[in-house]
Amino acid sequence: MSNSKPIRKKMYRILTIIGAIFLVIIIYYAYVLYTTAHRAYEPPKQTKSDKRTQMVDFSEDPISLLLLGVDQRLGDIGRADTIIYLALNPKQKNIYLTNIPRDTLVYIPKHGQDKINHSYAFGGVDLAKHTVEHFLDLPVDGYVKINMQGLESMVDALGGIQVHVPFNFSYHGSSFYKGNMHLNGKQALAFVQMRKEDPEGDIGRNKRQQEVIRAIIHKGTQFRSLTKLDDMMEQVGTQIRTDLSPWKLFTLQQNYKNISDQNMTSLSFHTVPVTRHGVFYWMIKKREVERVRTILARQLELSMSSTISSDISHKKSLITK
Repeated sequence: MSNSKPIRKKMYRILTIIGAIFLVIIIYYAYVLYTTAHRAYEPPKQTKSDKRTQMVDFSEDPISLLLLGVDQRLGDIGRADTIIYLALNPKQKNIYLTNIPRDTLVYIPKHGQDKINHSYAFGGVDLAKHTVEHFLDLPVDGYVKINMQGLESMVDALGGIQVHVPFNFSYHGSSFYKGNMHLNGKQALAFVQMRKEDPEGDIGRNKRQQEVIRAIIHKGTQFRSLTKLDDMMEQVGTQIRTDLSPWKLFTLQQNYKNISDQNMTSLSFHTVPVTRHGVFYWMIKKREVERVRTILARQLELSMSSTISSDISHKKSLITK
């Protein structure tokens, strides 16, 4: 009995030291997360989407995000070659990803009919958001803009990602083989850039872009990715811009941490190729927009009482039944 008391004191001191170290680690990573998120943060110009009657609670409500992959170079605003609408439901713990092909013919507010990726070139993120809202008649509650030139370093910072390769091909010095592959940053960039060798063309590339985004979300929300936090956050701070506050980003990470691939669903539009005045477009018919919108509205728990945006329905030369 006389020896048990010193042993308990020693164990208490050891546990106190371990607890203190653990607390310091948590504080450090929280600081890194906050400072990085703050660097990437661009405060929103409005408190809610025009498609919402009231503000959403990111911790409880289903929300939508617009993911823009921009090929941005020095002196050029660039174009949004990747446009993905994400519908997140914290109750169901799942995410729907819908890729809108960059060559889709849409109505761009104050600019008329054009390819949807031109909306970013004409008016940056704000116009891209409004164009997508008009197209889907659904709200965009926030955005994340990724400089695609920085995708390589981001994937490397995560230690690579796992994707499914649909067929054998080579591009920009990287070779890909049908089946599951672990990609480094250089390979991931080549994987999303290749288009001409894909039998589905731009549609096939959209699917590969979704595959990479799914892989990044899956890897980035895993607990073991914290060991790579320093490198990852450095890339995030320089290559990503978002109107989501650090607290909202933290809330989303907590809501969807360790999300499995089975809980991420990809949606695709059925498109029709058209050529106007020698320019190629993808046309999406009205009933097809309604089909996808119905699925997304259900995921967002929104009423279907509203119809497809008048900016679309009145453009009968743009979208047909």
